[in-house]
Amino acid sequence: MSISKETLQAMIRDFGGIELTDAELDLVAPEVEAYRAAMEEISDLDLSNVFSSRLLRVNEGEVSDGGQ
Repeated sequence: MSISKETLQAMIRDFGGIELTDAELDLVAPEVEAYRAAMEEISDLDLSNVFSSRLLRVNEGEVSDGGQ
């Protein structure tokens, strides 16, 4: 499934990007398609046993007592 130029233009508009010419879209489209294909490949990965790094918290600015 490839992404049409119209869809790319709509995505650019929705994200507040600059409008691209058809020639520029022809240059960008293969990269966007490669990214979409990569995301499709990893979408089926079972990550249920992987700890989310978003749950980690760093105590910034907290002074350590050096283990004493």
